[in-house]
Amino acid sequence: MKLANIVTGLETADDSLCIVAKRPWTGDSEAKLVRFTEDFRIPEEVRSAGYEYFLEVSVARDEVLSGPVALSDDQKIAAVIYYAENDAFPEWLNALGSQK
Repeated sequence: MKLANIVTGLETADDSLCIVAKRPWTGDSEAKLVRFTEDFRIPEEVRSAGYEYFLEVSVARDEVLSGPVALSDDQKIAAVIYYAENDAFPEWLNALGSQK
């Protein structure tokens, strides 16, 4: 599955799941939804397949994409990737939010 498909389908994803993806992170990156292990880690078989922690579903949906502005799919993907890489919101997203 592609990272773009996961991000654009977050509204129906299970909150208890985590997004993992292969770098470099783009909309076309290979990605999947996984459950953390009992000690809150990415399962070893997932890591050994080249996937890295990206974001938890709840963080991507409820923190990054829950703003007052409706975003296009491309904007959603860009915002979530930026947040995953920088632990911050992109300036353009902040600017969109302040326009409302």
